Amino acid sequence: MTALRKILIEEETVFTAPVTRAPAAKLYVVTTTATAKAPAAAREERHALKNIALFFLAPFIGLAYILLFPLAGLVALAVLAGRVAAKYEAVRVTATVAKNVGLAVAAPVLGLAYIVLFPVIGLGALAWIGGRAVLSR
Repeated sequence: MTALRKILIEEETVFTAPVTRAPAAKLYVVTTTATAKAPAAAREERHALKNIALFFLAPFIGLAYILLFPLAGLVALAVLAGRVAAKYEAVRVTATVAKNVGLAVAAPVLGLAYIVLFPVIGLGALAWIGGRAVLSR
């Protein structure tokens, strides 16, 4: 912006006329307050219970953060070290052998866990669905 144009802009007089506003028409809304307050009261009660629960759980949530934060750092370091070590062929072969041996050792344990736990999980799911059906009547 040139100096002359700046001077011309600053010297312009601005005329503002007084503005009178007309009063707005009042709108009246008729509602029934009995039905509107009942859900709001229940919502407020749930909100209060949630705040109380969070108040008592806050120290434990903080403790979880304190305990897990160093582990997150160690995991990040392990991932970075693994990426650097993966550049070497001997490390890749060793990792593949270790993975295969670990899967061979874990397979019978996982199979036994499936055989033992799946009937219990199935009965729990059946009870859950049956309970929901009974309560929905």
